[in-house]
Amino acid sequence: MSQTSEFNQAIFEFKYKFRQHRRRITVIAIVLLVLLGVNSVFYSVDTEQQGVVLRFGRHAETTQPGLHAKFPWPIEQVTNVPTQEVRGLEFGFGTLRSGQKSQYRSPTAEDKRVAEMLTGDLNLGHVEWIVQYRIADPYKFLFKLGGSRNQFKAVEDTIQNASETVMRLLVGDVSVDEVLTFGRDRIAGDAKRLLQEAVDGFDCGVTIVTVKLQSVSPPESVKDAFDSVNRARQNKERIVNEARGERNRLIPEARGKRDRAIAEAEGYREKVVRTTQGRANAFLAQLAEYEKAPEITRTRLYLEAMQDLLATVKQKIVIDESVRSVLPLLNLNEATSAPIGPKGGK
Repeated sequence: MSQTSEFNQAIFEFKYKFRQHRRRITVIAIVLLVLLGVNSVFYSVDTEQQGVVLRFGRHAETTQPGLHAKFPWPIEQVTNVPTQEVRGLEFGFGTLRSGQKSQYRSPTAEDKRVAEMLTGDLNLGHVEWIVQYRIADPYKFLFKLGGSRNQFKAVEDTIQNASETVMRLLVGDVSVDEVLTFGRDRIAGDAKRLLQEAVDGFDCGVTIVTVKLQSVSPPESVKDAFDSVNRARQNKERIVNEARGERNRLIPEARGKRDRAIAEAEGYREKVVRTTQGRANAFLAQLAEYEKAPEITRTRLYLEAMQDLLATVKQKIVIDESVRSVLPLLNLNEATSAPIGPKGGK
């Protein structure tokens, strides 16, 4: 009976106090309702976002950064989507802290499964890569993949599955040497194009910003063998480059000698041709004079020849035609001591 009395007394006091402060409580309630209404009517969109307005759960409009107004809840609701933010996905590795010296976590079994791929020449390659994307259409991003509460997870799972498929397709079409060396940029470019086509097929409103091969290496089990092959390849390239340098040094030198020999031969040929032409012209000139006066020209040529010949003879003996023998006239001792020939003959 005492508890019931105390309860009734508390109710009486509450009603009494409520009657005393009824106006004040009403004013406070009205102010709160106004504030809630204003808060649900006006909304702002940050510079890196776009607002998706839903009217009774259906897409009404997409608003740009700034201050906007809408119908109060529950008529309209707004979801701000970061459309300028570039998000990244890592495949085959995980970053703990990025910076000048980034820290990476130890690779898990899932990382190894994703990174190990079979190349076109039936070798294994360990490929780690990064995919960066941003939201291009916030409405499609929110609702085209089923309207999941965690829409980022739904979209990123889609990108991850498509990226693995595309990368395995590209790596499986080339040799391991191309993956490890000169083909990395081409593979990354093709992967970006094919991945964009894949996500466009899902119509999820995402733009692929970049695909970059972070690290490409042989698996740990065959890494030593690959390193040996790479060292042998580098030695081969070094030897080939040295041989090319030697060739580039010898070929100009040989070409110079060849050009010099050709120039000397051409000069000698020109000399011989001109000398021969001069002699031929002189002979033709003599022939022309000979044809004019054969006897006189023959006599002149004979005299000129004898003049040149006798000028070289030291001892001269003139005999008459009637002499039958010249032996008594010759001093054989002197003749034998004198040289016989063009310059010392008789």
